[in-house]
Amino acid sequence: MHFHRKPYPMEDLTGPEEFFCQLADLEAQYQGPPHRRPVGKKALLAAALAGLTGLSLLGAVAASTCTVCYAVSNEGDPPLAYVQGETAYTQAVSQVEEQVSEILRTEYAYPDQTRVELAIAPKESVQSAEELTASLMETVPQVREVWVLTVDGVAAGACSSREEVEAALELVREGYSNENTTSVTLCGDIRINLDYLPAEEVLYDAETLAGALMVPTEEEERPLLTVETVEEITYTQAVPVPTQEEKDPALLLNERKVIQVGAEGREERTDRVTRRCGVETGRETLAATVLAEPTPQVVAVGTAQGVDAAKGRFVWPTAGQITSPFGYRYIFGSTSFHQGLDIANAAGTEIYAAADGTVVWSGAKGTYGNLLKVDHGNGFATYYAHCSQLLAEEGDTVKQGEKIALMGSTGRSTGPHLHFEVRWQNEPIDPQKCLP
Repeated sequence: MHFHRKPYPMEDLTGPEEFFCQLADLEAQYQGPPHRRPVGKKALLAAALAGLTGLSLLGAVAASTCTVCYAVSNEGDPPLAYVQGETAYTQAVSQVEEQVSEILRTEYAYPDQTRVELAIAPKESVQSAEELTASLMETVPQVREVWVLTVDGVAAGACSSREEVEAALELVREGYSNENTTSVTLCGDIRINLDYLPAEEVLYDAETLAGALMVPTEEEERPLLTVETVEEITYTQAVPVPTQEEKDPALLLNERKVIQVGAEGREERTDRVTRRCGVETGRETLAATVLAEPTPQVVAVGTAQGVDAAKGRFVWPTAGQITSPFGYRYIFGSTSFHQGLDIANAAGTEIYAAADGTVVWSGAKGTYGNLLKVDHGNGFATYYAHCSQLLAEEGDTVKQGEKIALMGSTGRSTGPHLHFEVRWQNEPIDPQKCLP
């Protein structure tokens, strides 16, 4: 940088104080006898000021509006700013170098071709070091002043004008709005500030910045700018079919049968819906009007259990003579409870499924000999024991009356017969009370 003082006809001036002292000397001379006064007071003052700043006396020295200061300028250019002293300029340059270095992330030195010259200027035009810093920043070609949008302290983008940023925010509001929207709120600490960025930094237009604000960030998986909207929507929807249950002793326990088909109703609703970035976060019903009442569905629910439930469910599993009924009996030298019904016939007599079901056991089983178990659902199962041959395998589905085994005398048996059990929830019940 270069500090210059232009030549003064009476003597060289080294600062504002000397300048004002010289003006005072001139004024004192004109208070003396006329013959001792210098030629032309105004001419001398004008010459002094013109030599110092190039300004006329009437234009620069208004007693209460001007001051002696320093003009900061580039060679051949009008002054950039006026400062009170050379120290203010030095401080401003230091601040500029620090700020630009931080923006560019590299060391920066302000060019030294700037001139600082003694001058006279209106008092209100004299800048502080901070104000001069702003003026000098405008002369740095590597950076430029732009309008930066921040959301909760995070920079979202920069535009060339404040109006462009505000237009982007308006586009965001419109992007989350529809014909039902009653309010749109941009959440968080949103600020639009002037700031300096590297000159090559890409600036957004309103559309691009709005798009960036509405796209989820990789870190948060949600948009940087949270937008809350409130809508009031009116729509029609189905009213669910209510169900009525009626007990029915003709059905097995918990067995269900539809005896009347229901029909949905219709209703009109008005809801207040709150969304954050388009995702619903709350809903409040403001009004609901039934347009058509639903027709209930009537379902019969079974109550029959045990023997009563089995009536008419099973058929005789084979032909032959009953040799041992259900209940206590004396056999093999002791009294025991007989859990089934023994039906005797010739070996090889065909055995049939007493009802539809699934085979859950097919193989040897202790005193039962060759045993077949069929699960009929609803808590019922049947056992077919002492068989000479099992014709159905575990996992097979069988139909009522289907041949599933042949009579025999395997296991603990006194001769060829079928030991037939009917069980309800794994408790044996009298087969004869279940058969036709």
